[in-house]
Amino acid sequence: MAHTVTIEDVYKELKLLEERMVTHEDIEALIETVDILNNPKTVEALRKSDQDIKAGRVKDVTSVDDMLKELNA
Repeated sequence: MAHTVTIEDVYKELKLLEERMVTHEDIEALIETVDILNNPKTVEALRKSDQDIKAGRVKDVTSVDDMLKELNA
């Protein structure tokens, strides 16, 4: 006896597959994350940045000119 497959069954299976799919961009983002986490200097710089933000050691930069002034200060 053959099993009958409905359009709804196919749709449900396709939706499940779609939920599990990973895009090329997702893979690239994962590779970039692994690269960052594999670089101790970068991880340390991120930790220090996080500490600066938590301590309020931040400045508002609203333009490229502001950013350049900060970098040259």
